[in-house]
Amino acid sequence: MKQLFRSLTPLVAACLLAAGVAGPAHAEGENYVVTLAFDASFDAEGKVTDLRPHEEAEHSAALWNNLKSRLGGMKLPPVKGDDGQPATFRTGLYVSLEVSKGSDGKGGQVRIKGLNPSPLVLVKDYYAPPKDVQKSAGWSGDVNAECLVGVDGRCGEVKVDALPGIPQSVLRWASSSMTLWRFQPPEINGKPIAAPVRQSFSMNTRDHMPVDFREKRKL
Repeated sequence: MKQLFRSLTPLVAACLLAAGVAGPAHAEGENYVVTLAFDASFDAEGKVTDLRPHEEAEHSAALWNNLKSRLGGMKLPPVKGDDGQPATFRTGLYVSLEVSKGSDGKGGQVRIKGLNPSPLVLVKDYYAPPKDVQKSAGWSGDVNAECLVGVDGRCGEVKVDALPGIPQSVLRWASSSMTLWRFQPPEINGKPIAAPVRQSFSMNTRDHMPVDFREKRKL
């Protein structure tokens, strides 16, 4: 199923552009980007049948309704079931939005930048940063982690990569933290399937010390 999701991502983007919802670009530096998600369902023809906001309380009803109207005409190539026939499909659908600042300094026009079909994240949990990094004030670094989410909603083996110079302890932290996450796996014909997830982890310490990272924390 890895190949299915990797092939769906560019197809979703193509459907987005075909629907004409990308909107005009704005000057750099005046915008900010936010990502939200839907629990999306498609029929055997690839047409959207339902878009349920994920973590609905984090954004306004007006924004959710606007996006649902803009994405409601999206159609994907039909997904096939075990019998090789077109099947219903349910997946998390992450929507990347570019929001331009209005004349009053608040959010203005919203442009859809991209869509990414991926298992929905239900629980995010993190271990405390490693001790060697805790001792470095003003340290920052990024790690990319990837795993295959099973039908139980948990990560299998986690693979990590980062730019040279990132401590091995940070790579282990990202890998271990991702095993704590819980997902809603996608479904084909109502049956959960395994699917890949790729996540970026950013770590930074404050410019002043000390910082107490002794406890495992939930975000």
